[in-house]
Amino acid sequence: MIKRLYVDNYTSLVNFELRLSELTLLIGRNGSGKTSVLNVVHALRRLLSGEVKITDPDAFPTRTLTRWQAREKQTFEVDCTLGNDDFVYRLELAHERSTRRAKVARETLECAGKPLFAFVDGIVTLYRDDHSKGPNFRSDWTESALARVQPGQDNTRLTQFLEHMKRIIVCGLYPASFAAESTDEEPMLTRDAANFAAWYRHLMLDRPDLVHEFTSALAPIIDEFHSIRMERIGLDARALMVVFEHQDQKYELRLNELSDGQRALIALYALIKLTAGQGYTLFLDEPDNYISLAEIQPWLIEVAETCGPGITQTILCSHHPELIDYLGAEHGVLLHRESAGVTNAKPVSEVAIESPLRLSERTARGDLE
Repeated sequence: MIKRLYVDNYTSLVNFELRLSELTLLIGRNGSGKTSVLNVVHALRRLLSGEVKITDPDAFPTRTLTRWQAREKQTFEVDCTLGNDDFVYRLELAHERSTRRAKVARETLECAGKPLFAFVDGIVTLYRDDHSKGPNFRSDWTESALARVQPGQDNTRLTQFLEHMKRIIVCGLYPASFAAESTDEEPMLTRDAANFAAWYRHLMLDRPDLVHEFTSALAPIIDEFHSIRMERIGLDARALMVVFEHQDQKYELRLNELSDGQRALIALYALIKLTAGQGYTLFLDEPDNYISLAEIQPWLIEVAETCGPGITQTILCSHHPELIDYLGAEHGVLLHRESAGVTNAKPVSEVAIESPLRLSERTARGDLE
C-alpha cells in the first residue's frame, strides 16, 4: 500500500506531501492539484514499468516544472508498505528549460532504511535482499534504471516493489472512447479506459473465476442485464457483447452500442470485481461521471467493502456530494491552493468543524478552506 507521496517542483505541487490510507477521497476545487497528483502517479507507474522515458508527453516533460520557480530539479518520493517491509523510492530529475532536455540525476530504492538500488551519476549499484552490495553497471539517463533490473533470487524485495507499482491503475473513464473490439489481450487499462474490451479479455482469461461475481453484481444495477461474452469476429479479433433479457427473450448489444452510463457502470464494477485479490491499487478520477445518483451509492458500498480485503488500495477524486458525504468525514483529504499558488493537503478531519450542514454543503461554501 502506498502510504505517502512526496512531490516537489511539479506544476502546483511544491514541497507537497500526501498521506494515503486504504481508502482515500481527494476533494478540492478545480485547479487545486487533484489531477496533478494523478498525473504524477500515472507517470511513475509508466516509468517504473519501462513504458516511457522521462521526457515523454505523459511522463515528466520540462513543461511540468512549476512555472513561477527558477529551479530545474524535480523530486518524487513514494513510501510503500508491502507485507512486513517498508519501502522508500526516490527519483530526482534534472531539467534544462532552454533545451527541454532532462535526465535522471538520482534514483534510489530503500527497504527498512537500507539500500536495495541506487542510480547516481549514470552508475547503477544493486544490492541484494540482505543489503549486501552487488554489481555495478552504467544505464541510460533518460529512463528508469530500476525498471530495467531483471528479477532474481537475491533481489526479491526490489522485484516486489516493482510489481506493486506496475499494478497501479490510474483512470478517468471516458465511455465514448470505449472500443468494442480487440485483437489482443491488454494487461493494463489505459487512462481513459478506451481499451476496456482488450483489458476485460485479458482479465477474463487470467481470472475466469472472478467473472461470475462481476456479472452477478451488474445484474441488479443495469436493467435487463444478463451476461457478457466475447464474440469471435476474425482470426484474433473479438467483440465485447453485452447480453440482455427482456420477457424471456435474449438480445445482444456491442459495447459501443450501450449508453455512456451503461458502459461506465460495467467498467466501474469491473475495476473492483475483476481486480480483487491481485494486488491492484486504483486511482479513479471522478468515477461518478456518467452514472445516475441512484447508481452511485451501491457502487460506493462495494468499494468500501472491497478495499483492503480485495483491492489493496483505492484513491478517488471527486466533487460529487454523494461521495463527499459518504466518505469525506472519515477518508477525505482536502487539496487547497494557497495564495502563492502552492497546493497543500490536509485530512478533512483536521479542518472540518462541527456543523448541522452536510459536509458537501460546507465544501461547496468553502468552509473547509
